Amino acid sequence: MKNILRTALVVVAGTASVAVLADAAAPAASHFYPLVGHWSGKGQLSQPGQPTAALSLDLNCTKVAAGNGVKCDMNAKNEQMQIAESDLMGVDPETNTGHWYAVTNMGEVHDHIISWPDDKTLKAHYAWTSEGKKMEENVTFTFNGKKAVEFHTIVTADGSEVAAFSGSLKK
Repeated sequence: MKNILRTALVVVAGTASVAVLADAAAPAASHFYPLVGHWSGKGQLSQPGQPTAALSLDLNCTKVAAGNGVKCDMNAKNEQMQIAESDLMGVDPETNTGHWYAVTNMGEVHDHIISWPDDKTLKAHYAWTSEGKKMEENVTFTFNGKKAVEFHTIVTADGSEVAAFSGSLKK
């Protein structure tokens, strides 16, 4: 009986240690914390030769993995279209590189590389090749206090703009 009790205490003590370690968020992950919360607003999607589409925006972000990342779900829609995206953001502790993994309802999967030029700005970059063209997506989030954010996304093909998506969100 004493051995069972000792084993139980060791397991409980070990679990408590693991829980304490798991709750210690990576300091760099806090760069994503301004996104946490429920946001709504208006946006615009434009492509050369097409009319600009006005969209209603809904963004919901939460901390995940004991604060070591942020998960967001975004919906942008109007009467003609709906864009859904799920995102997971975190920081590689070995390289201190920020990553933003995005999956959309259009079957796109992106791994953006993140930088923080200052405490109000988050920049993301994703590059790939499609049909022989060098594609790039550059996204900038600019936080205006704790309850307002603007974003601008530019997509280029061989250096020429092929899409722009921007908007303003409030908590």
